[in-house]
Amino acid sequence: MENENYNIDQQTQRVPPARRRRSRRRMNRGCAGTVVYVIAVLGISIVLSLAAVFIANDVFAFIKADAVKEIVVPENTDLLSLAERLDDEGVVNYGSVFKAYIRIKGDDQSVLAGNYMLNPNMDYGQIIDTLANSTSTETMKITIPEGYSIAQIKKLLLEEHVCTEDALDEQLDTYPFKHEFLKAELPAETGWLEGYLFPDTYEIYKGNAAVKDTLNKMLNNFGNKYDEEIQAGAEALGRSMHEIVTIASLVEREAQHSAERATIAGVIYNRLNDPAEFPFLQVDASVLYGLGRSGGPLTEEELRTDTPYNLYTQQGLPPGPICNPGYASLYAASHPEEHYYYYYVAMPDGTHLFANSYDEHQANIAASDRAQAAAAAASAEGSDG
Repeated sequence: MENENYNIDQQTQRVPPARRRRSRRRMNRGCAGTVVYVIAVLGISIVLSLAAVFIANDVFAFIKADAVKEIVVPENTDLLSLAERLDDEGVVNYGSVFKAYIRIKGDDQSVLAGNYMLNPNMDYGQIIDTLANSTSTETMKITIPEGYSIAQIKKLLLEEHVCTEDALDEQLDTYPFKHEFLKAELPAETGWLEGYLFPDTYEIYKGNAAVKDTLNKMLNNFGNKYDEEIQAGAEALGRSMHEIVTIASLVEREAQHSAERATIAGVIYNRLNDPAEFPFLQVDASVLYGLGRSGGPLTEEELRTDTPYNLYTQQGLPPGPICNPGYASLYAASHPEEHYYYYYVAMPDGTHLFANSYDEHQANIAASDRAQAAAAAASAEGSDG
């Protein structure tokens, strides 16, 4: 028994060393795993740090090559669509990052067609500013015809590639121009400059950065043209500048012959001064403006369309000007001809027949219809020949 116990004790004493050996192996494996993990984390951190450094260098242009690149931008291009092109040309190193930057900043804008000189050492903000707010060093002359509405002026500027639509809308609709005569029109909103962009020939710079300057020139010109004679006439009539400009805009769109401007202005005032008998001005040009049009015949349904500018359904003057009148119409609106006409109807040559009674007006309408029919027949015969 003693020998057996001795053997058992010996066996018992040999067990712990075996367990210790297994613990060391586990510890070794644990240490190795930790080292691998730490190395992996450090490696990933280094890679991410290097990526962040490269991206930051591209975004902020800390250290980048100095080499001017000429980029030709076609029409109907925005900043996002240029990202890959800029990457290919070496202006930016990461087109996808440039796209993300534009989206985060909310800077996606139209870019005016043309040639742009860009440098890789420009940061993203400078690149965007150059593309979206550039100004050409060359000037151009542009003529704004009398009677053009803001919509027509906008179309003209875009067709002449003066600027992009985004830049133009921003200045037209939101920039609070500080001219004294505009104080009553503030705050700035869509269409608030209608009537005050004076029609004339201007020498302007192309580019989005010059849009404000271009509009300022038109507004300054209006301020100069609304002279003492017009102010005195408005005061004598008891009319505000807003009312004079509104009446002038109606005259501008209705009168095709300068000699009739003051006569048509007189008809408008006669009706305004007798609202009980003539509550509606019934000016077709204003109805067209409310429909978003600048010309063409009106149907009976359109004459019943409920807009603030339908002067067949709305009494008095429209809410504001329907175009940008020239000096002759502003003068006529402030110095209307004194007469007893309350009606007029157009003839084929653009002149009008005036009447002071409804019966006379009906006779004039019949004469106008006959003349219009004869003119149409002559035109058809000429085209057939």
